[in-house]
Amino acid sequence: MAHISISLPAFRSFQLQVSDMPGLMRLLSNRRIQAALLILVPILLLTVFRPFLPIPGPLETNLRAMTKPPSLDHLFGTDRMGRDLLSRTLAGVQISMFVGFAVALLSLCVGLVMGTLAGFFGGVIDRLMMTITDIFLAFPSLLLAIGLVSVMGTGMLPVVLAISLSDVPRFIRLQRSLVLSLRSRAYIDAARTVRASQMWLMTRHIIPNTIAPLLVAASIAAANAILVEAGLSFLGLGIMPPAPSLGNLIRDGQTYLEQAWWISTLPGTVILLIAISLHFLSDGIRQVLDPRSRK
Repeated sequence: MAHISISLPAFRSFQLQVSDMPGLMRLLSNRRIQAALLILVPILLLTVFRPFLPIPGPLETNLRAMTKPPSLDHLFGTDRMGRDLLSRTLAGVQISMFVGFAVALLSLCVGLVMGTLAGFFGGVIDRLMMTITDIFLAFPSLLLAIGLVSVMGTGMLPVVLAISLSDVPRFIRLQRSLVLSLRSRAYIDAARTVRASQMWLMTRHIIPNTIAPLLVAASIAAANAILVEAGLSFLGLGIMPPAPSLGNLIRDGQTYLEQAWWISTLPGTVILLIAISLHFLSDGIRQVLDPRSRK
């Protein structure tokens, strides 16, 4: 009789892959996540493969095709300088998505560290951080970003830093509240009785149990960052021309709304779709990761 033997590392690897599948299937079977991917994936694919599409570059001008309406030659029409609006919109989406996800990642990392320290240790550290966050939270996000950009200047890096500084206090408060609810749990007290170090408690027990709510908050922060960046660029404080941004594309067409409605309307519609899809994505992740929200 033939015998089949499986090495223990290979068997463990197979078990790990199989155990990961239900979580992935729950994510993909959520209707809100499906709706978000249905919107986001085509936009991201068009953005990534834009250089290979049969359309002009975002900076190429054609004075013979100024303010042409949408057609087969120019699906989104052209602007007042004859530039292809679809190409410029996709380039603007690339900038907006980079800003959104950079802000979400930076805000999540800083908020995770500072919120964990404030909630876990308390005392002077907690009071100092909460005072600073209360000062920042007293201002609306867009107003605070406008003030910070006015100080740091325009461009990609100042915009990312300005929006991140306006979002970090919310992540700090969220992480602090999560840590406060976890540090009094029985398993934390049991770990302290065996003289577990503070670093071990934070990295092995506290932080892993706070990642799920932070991921939901990060997806919302990405959507809000895209909207704030568009607002800053619309006001002339964000990404400056000739670099295309969804905000400055809308600003370029505001004086031609009656004659060339597509210059502002179509990039604005793309911003709306991206923001809605990211909010759907955050809500779907929350439903999948939070057992209380599952039916």
